[in-house]
Amino acid sequence: RQQPRIRKDPLIGRIFGERFELVSKIGAGGMGVVYKARQRGMDRHVAIKVLLKEYLTNETAVRRFQREALAVSKLEHPNTVRIYDFGETEDKILYIAMEFLPGMPLSRLLSKRRQLAVRQVLRVVTQVCRSLDEAHRKGIIHRDLKPDNVFVGTIEGQRDFVKVLDFGVAKLREGGEDSATLTQHGVLFGTPKYMSPEQCRSQVVDERSDLYAVGVMMYEMLAGRVPFEADNSMAILVAHAQDAPAALGSVRPDLAVPFEVEELLHSL
Repeated sequence: RQQPRIRKDPLIGRIFGERFELVSKIGAGGMGVVYKARQRGMDRHVAIKVLLKEYLTNETAVRRFQREALAVSKLEHPNTVRIYDFGETEDKILYIAMEFLPGMPLSRLLSKRRQLAVRQVLRVVTQVCRSLDEAHRKGIIHRDLKPDNVFVGTIEGQRDFVKVLDFGVAKLREGGEDSATLTQHGVLFGTPKYMSPEQCRSQVVDERSDLYAVGVMMYEMLAGRVPFEADNSMAILVAHAQDAPAALGSVRPDLAVPFEVEELLHSL
C-alpha cells in the first residue's frame, strides 16, 4: 500500500525579520504555532510564535497576540520568558521571537509523574511568584496561569528552573482604551480549572487572581489533581465560586505535608 504523503509545513525554512530561520515545529496552541528557529549572526536558537492564518482577520485574536508581546516586553525577571522581537512578515503573518527554552511545560511533567515532592513544588511555586511579583509591580496581571504556561527545565546547570509564559490575556493597568476593554464586566478570561472566584463571576480581577491560580497549581502538584473537577466547565466555575477544596490529607493520606506548606497553600 502506498503511504500517505505528509505535507511539509510551508513555514519551515522561511526567514522572519531577515534573521530568524524557522527550522522545526515544536508546539501548537489554540491560536498559534511555535517553531524552533536559528537566529542568523548570533549562532543561537530562538522560539518563534506565529499567529495562525485563520486568526489574522480576527481583531480580538490580533490584539491578544500584540498584548502578549507588549506585556512581556516590559518584564525582565529571569523567571519570565524573554522576548527578542515582535513583527509582521510581508504576507501579514504576525510573530513573536522569544528565548528558546530547554525542558517541558509543567503540565507535561505532571502527566509523567502526577505528583511532585514537596521540595520541588516549593521551588516551582517560589519562582512563579518571583515572576508575578515583577509583573504585578508593573501593573500586569497574567489571568491565565496554568501548568501549560509554566515551563520547567535545567538552565545553566540549575534544575527546576521556571519560566512563566503566555501573557496573551494579560490585563495591563495603564489606562487607555485597551485597558478599559480588558477590565470590562461580563467577560470570562482564563481556564476554568485555575480561575479565581472573581474570574468565575466575571468580575474585575486584580493580582489576587494570579495568586489563586498559583494555589490551584500548588494543590495539583501535591495532590495529583486539581481541587475541583467536573464534567463541564460551568460546574467547575460554580465550585470555585462556592466550594472549599478537599483537605490535602483526605486526598493524599500518604503525603506528609509540613504545616507551614499547607498554611501557605490555603493562604493563596
